[in-house]
Amino acid sequence: DGPMPQTREHILLSRQVGVPHIVVFLNKADMVDDAELLELVEMEVRELLSKYDFPGDDTPIIHGSARLALEGDQSEIGVPSILKLV
Repeated sequence: DGPMPQTREHILLSRQVGVPHIVVFLNKADMVDDAELLELVEMEVRELLSKYDFPGDDTPIIHGSARLALEGDQSEIGVPSILKLV
């Protein structure tokens, strides 16, 4: 679906309060069969980050599934994707 309205709000608020760095977690990757669609969403998020003066090209963006991680799934989009956040 691309960036949600609250994503824009979170990025704007982060900029307004002086958050120096952001890490993005693109959730529900388990519901997307088309890798190109994930790439498109990532590009949209990077453009949005750049619009608000974050380094869109350099911001870490992690694809994953919070649900799979909670279920203990060890695939790339399960637990390992959450571990990349820390």
